[in-house]
Amino acid sequence: MLARWSRLALITTTIGVAACGDDTITEPTPAPGFLGGVAGNREIGIVVNTGTKSLTLFQLGAPTVTQQIPLGSSATVTPVGFSLRGRRAAVPLGNAASVALVDLSTSSVSRFFTFPSGNATGSVWSNDTTVFAANTATNRVGRFYINQTGTDITSSVEVAPSPTAMAFAAGRVLAVSGNLANFVPVGEGVVTAINPVTMAVIATVQTGGTNPTEAAVGPDGLLYVVNTGNYVAPASMAIIDPSSMQRVALISPLSVGAGHIAIDAEGLAYISSFSDATVVFNTRTRTWVRGPDNPVCARRAASNTCRGAASATAASSGVMYQTFFGSAAQSLAPYVFVYDRSTFVLRDSIAVGAGPMSITVRTF
Repeated sequence: MLARWSRLALITTTIGVAACGDDTITEPTPAPGFLGGVAGNREIGIVVNTGTKSLTLFQLGAPTVTQQIPLGSSATVTPVGFSLRGRRAAVPLGNAASVALVDLSTSSVSRFFTFPSGNATGSVWSNDTTVFAANTATNRVGRFYINQTGTDITSSVEVAPSPTAMAFAAGRVLAVSGNLANFVPVGEGVVTAINPVTMAVIATVQTGGTNPTEAAVGPDGLLYVVNTGNYVAPASMAIIDPSSMQRVALISPLSVGAGHIAIDAEGLAYISSFSDATVVFNTRTRTWVRGPDNPVCARRAASNTCRGAASATAASSGVMYQTFFGSAAQSLAPYVFVYDRSTFVLRDSIAVGAGPMSITVRTF
């Protein structure tokens, strides 16, 4: 699962005895070094790069300044997402059947945790020391502690076939499964709720569509699951109450091939598709801000058609950051595109390396 961010501001006001006052705004103490950002904008963008097998960090206040954290050189290292807790990131490494624990403060991998076999996809933290990871090839969710002695992921539980995304809400670990056999849906997608202490399955619920690939928890505490489907027909989105494990709504249609979803503190969901870029859905009113007929996108100069998007998220200012994977066939370079708040006018592009997939923005 892609992870959520928070806002932090400390405002100190000093009023003098005289008629005129003196208002002083003091920033919180920034993180040391690169993670501290720049004065006036402490936020950091974090991107996982499939092409360079790395995490790329950039400062929102000085986006040409970047840092790359290598995740490994093996051909089996195929990262597509990550989850954050404090200044650490858990990065599932795909076909390497392992999860990299990254210390963002030192810009280095501190440990690798490994499944016996399979493909590590989504991950989520249940607390500061415990990580859950989905193994889509073995239909299991594994648990490890970042301070455990060994590096093997030995504790696991079986879930519905092809788990890909993970979330944590209502005190439960939530595993989102595509419910596939040989890459073909055998039924609706399934969300499995797991007790994080006992690893017992608590309940399951169907997603109302096929091949769900991503999910995010909104400020309302509900789980929003994107049913990607067959990449030909429009996708849909299930809204699930993780406490009752009931599906409370199904939003349709979404863009064809919709996958990644991120939800900001205001309840705006940014849902991205490689074919139709990013749509924006207000989870509070359950209405479209920018629907499938008017996605937020960077248009191709030659055809005026939308480039797709791998993911999108928003800074605390509401400015939207969107990853474009790039296309060698069309001579289009990969970028993070930057859009104005509310108007979604394209304002900037940031070079972040090859194959940018998931993105988030965080203050450390």
